Amino acid sequence: MRNSRSRGGYTLMEVLMVLGIMGVIGLGAMAIMIGSVKHFDNTSVEAFTDTDAVIAMQMIVSDVREAKSINIIGGDKLRVIFPKRTTEGYYNRHEADMANQIDYYLSDTTGIPEHSGNWLWKSKNDGNLSPIKKDVTGLVFEQDTTRSVKITITVRNDATGGPKETCLTQRVVYLRNY
Repeated sequence: MRNSRSRGGYTLMEVLMVLGIMGVIGLGAMAIMIGSVKHFDNTSVEAFTDTDAVIAMQMIVSDVREAKSINIIGGDKLRVIFPKRTTEGYYNRHEADMANQIDYYLSDTTGIPEHSGNWLWKSKNDGNLSPIKKDVTGLVFEQDTTRSVKITITVRNDATGGPKETCLTQRVVYLRNY
């Protein structure tokens, strides 16, 4: 008769121990992977929020720098008035072009200035509306000096770790065509 110990194979106890160890290792790896995915989501949403705020700010700043004058309406609406253009396409810095003004303001998806919402709009005198960015939670314009304006824009996006918010403030001098 053969000795039972000489047979090859694993006992039930050995198999259960290996499965338990592999389960613990698998759970650890899964926890690390889930944490990495959450961190990536939070970081990428934060980067997108920062980028969105910078792009929206740069669009406003670009127009303000070319302005002949600006008007701040209620602290949250900016009217940019450009100098008139000559037939050659150059600015006539002595005359304001009242027919080609631009307004920046927050509204809902309709773009109607009196509505409240989180969409940043660029509106021209001819009724042409352009949405600049959604998820803008704050827009403030302050007269800094007679030839400059301080612009503050706040953008907020949601991530798995909670909302990410970027608040930018920039002082813009519109002296170029003053």
